[in-house]
Amino acid sequence: MPRNNEKSPVRIAIAVPKKRIRQAVGRNRIKRLIREAWRLNKHELYAAVSPERQLHLFFIFTGPANAGFAAMEKSIRSVIGTLSGKINKKPDA
Repeated sequence: MPRNNEKSPVRIAIAVPKKRIRQAVGRNRIKRLIREAWRLNKHELYAAVSPERQLHLFFIFTGPANAGFAAMEKSIRSVIGTLSGKINKKPDA
């Protein structure tokens, strides 16, 4: 998607289903962990996105309610690595 007056090359949205984690406190905790893991690792994906393009990501949490920061960061790094690889991959002639 082309970038229109947006400074950020990547925009994200986070969803934590109420069906999986019933209490709002738990859902908010998961969202905070995901946002922090994203904040610490987003620079790798930012470098891969070209200046005239913008990427929109939507994270849907499907893990256990007691997931910790280490698990979140591992998952976010995995997603960023996969996306960076697909963005940098040159199309076959």
